[in-house]
Amino acid sequence: MLFWMLLRLSMLTATLTQALLPGPSFLAGARFPLLLGIVLYYALNHKPWIVIIVAFTAGMLQDGLSMVPLGYSALLFCVAALIAGRYRQLVLSEAAVTASFFGGVTKLVVSLILYALLSHNGDIVCPGGTAAIRIVSSGLLGAVTVPAVFLIMTRLHRELD
Repeated sequence: MLFWMLLRLSMLTATLTQALLPGPSFLAGARFPLLLGIVLYYALNHKPWIVIIVAFTAGMLQDGLSMVPLGYSALLFCVAALIAGRYRQLVLSEAAVTASFFGGVTKLVVSLILYALLSHNGDIVCPGGTAAIRIVSSGLLGAVTVPAVFLIMTRLHRELD
């Protein structure tokens, strides 16, 4: 029961922080990927059925607070979580390098696919150069932000135990 309360509270906090914290202007306004960090943390540390619940919920929360059609981020988060979860036995999940690698690569790929989906549907019109800067900036923010999320989540779960 405490596990689920911690999960809900951490996702709520990440959602509100991600929505209210502005992206740095020198990184083309890319947002801090706090929800994706929580998804990756659970993907590398918990059972797959929990990961799917977390990924779907986080994706729907992110879509609900943005102009992205509902379900796009949820699908991408679920796929990313399943792929990351496949490598959980091969990596040290508490290492900052692991979190940085998975955060950077995942955020870069998710941003690229999301941009491709949105531009294909005509939902966004963004010049190629600006889009490229924002996608690369998203990957950099993922590499920096996700290790901090892992550290906080690890400490919270240790205190819970």
